[in-house]
Order: sequence, then structure tokens, then C-alpha cells
Amino acid sequence: MPQLGRPRKRRAEEAPPSDPESPASSPEPPTQRRRVTPPEEDAYASDAARNGPNNTRDNEDQMTKNLVRMALACEYTRRPIRRGDISEKVLGNGSGAKIFKTVFNNAQHSLRTVFGMEMVELPSKEKITLQQKRAAQKSQAAQANKAPQTWVLTSIIPARIRGADPGILPPIAAPTAGEEAKYTSIYTLLTSLILLSGGLLPDAKMERYLRRLGLEDATPVDGSEKTEKLMKRMEKDGYVVKVKENAGNGEEDVYWVVGPRAKVEVGEKGVEGLAKSVYNVEEGDEELERRIKRSLGIGEGVPKKGVEQEKRKRGREEREDEEESGEEDDE
Repeated sequence: MPQLGRPRKRRAEEAPPSDPESPASSPEPPTQRRRVTPPEEDAYASDAARNGPNNTRDNEDQMTKNLVRMALACEYTRRPIRRGDISEKVLGNGSGAKIFKTVFNNAQHSLRTVFGMEMVELPSKEKITLQQKRAAQKSQAAQANKAPQTWVLTSIIPARIRGADPGILPPIAAPTAGEEAKYTSIYTLLTSLILLSGGLLPDAKMERYLRRLGLEDATPVDGSEKTEKLMKRMEKDGYVVKVKENAGNGEEDVYWVVGPRAKVEVGEKGVEGLAKSVYNVEEGDEELERRIKRSLGIGEGVPKKGVEQEKRKRGREEREDEEESGEEDDE
């Protein structure tokens, strides 16, 4: 009886000759390389995936707080809030217009709801001389599409509330409330005199007003004891602007106009209120209101004074100054 041995292992059959048209015979595609993410990019992606919108929102909230602090600090020192400073110190130079608008609007909301203030665009300096007007006309198209560049803080507390109690909005204690009140009263009065003169006051007339106020040489404001120093401080802070124009005979015509900050802080409403307080008249005095508006150049057919009109009046005003000086010497 034949022995049954273990089944023999079947030899691996040789692969049949490849058919060039067979799909199996096509060469195997090369292995695709996997993109290796750099470690720092991978970490950033992980953070973004982990935090998502919350991280962006936290950054915006911090930027908003920084902008509010910056606005309050600028107002304390009477410096304008500049767009360039916001981009550099708050947002970072690489930020775009979209993040600027978001942070700015959020800061406005915080200032209004918490501090009762808001950022108001600062107007540009008034163009007085012929050279300034020509330069403004050339850049008028560019200026029209230009975004606001500077702002200042103003109170949004209603006038009826502010007027009810002066303690609601006291002077800033810089360096003391008393010194701040002196400075505020002087620049408010001088600004009002310029506006009541049609927005343009000759230097000779300004000197006459200072003499009447006892401010011809010295002032009661600490740090600005000399009148010249006080006027320069008011120019720097944006309350008044000194304009010089070549008269054509080797001399200069000098005028004073209202500065950008005074237009926002004082304005025509502030001048009207000051005039009513000085004359101690009741509300609703139509005659006084008409005279004030005419002096301010408000109303139909009441043009504001220009340089040419002031030049025509210059001779008469100089004669008035000489006459007044003679009267004071006689006294």
C-alpha cells in the first residue's frame, strides 16, 4: 500500500507574460509626497482652530480699551487724536481699514455710554490768504475723498443738564481746576471776540482787546505769565491761528482766526451763550439774538468777512486805535 505522503507545496507559478494592453501591466504611479507643515505654521493653525473667533474678539476688545485710554490721554493734554497714532500705537501698522472701523466704532460706544463723550472730527484750518485758497483748490478733489485724520473728545451731556449744575462738568485739574478755569475763560473770550468780528480779527484790534482786558503784557495763568507765551500756547492747542499775508509793500498784514479745536469746543453756540450771559438777558430776546447772529455771520444775506473787506477797514480801525490810545494817555 503506497504511503500517503504530505501534500507537496505548490510552487509559485511564474507570472504569465505581461500583456502590454492589460491595465495591470501599467507602471505603478509614483508615491505622492505629503506636504510637511512647518512647526510654527502648525502651531498657529492649532491656536486658530482652538480659539477661533474668540481669539479675534479678544484682540478687538483689547484694542478698543487701548483706543479709549489713548483718547482720554490726548484730551487731557489737548492733543488731537490722530489716525496715524491709532494705527501705530493701538492697531499695529499692518492692520487694515476694516479692523480700524470696527475698533473705532466700539471705542465710540464705550466713550458715549461710560464717559458721556465722543470723538468728533477736527475741521481743517480755515484758508484765509489767496495763496492758501489756491493751494486748497488744487487739492480739493483729493481732500473730498480723504478719510478723517484727526479727532477731539467732546461732551454729549445735554446742555440743560450741564447748565443745571456746574459741578457736573468741572474744569480738568491740570495742574489745578483753578488754573484750568483761568485758561478756559481766556481762550473762550478771545475766540468769541474773533467770531463776533466775523471770524477774522486784525492784530491791532486783538491788541486793543487785550489791553482792555488787562492782558496786554501779563496774564494770570501759571506757566503762561507773558501774554506772548499765552497766545503761542493757544495757537499750539488749536484755539486761535495767526495768519500773516504779504501786503505787497514790504509789510505784512496780520490777522487772528478761530482754530480747529475752538470751532468744536466753543463754536457759534458757545459764543451766543457767552454773549447772553454778559448782557444778562432772558431767553427769547429776539433783538439780541438777531444782533449776535449778524455779528457771527449767520443768516441769509449775511456774508462772513474776508481779508479784502478787512483791508478796507484797516485804516479806520487804526485811527480808532490811535484815538483810544490818546484818551487813555489823557486819563
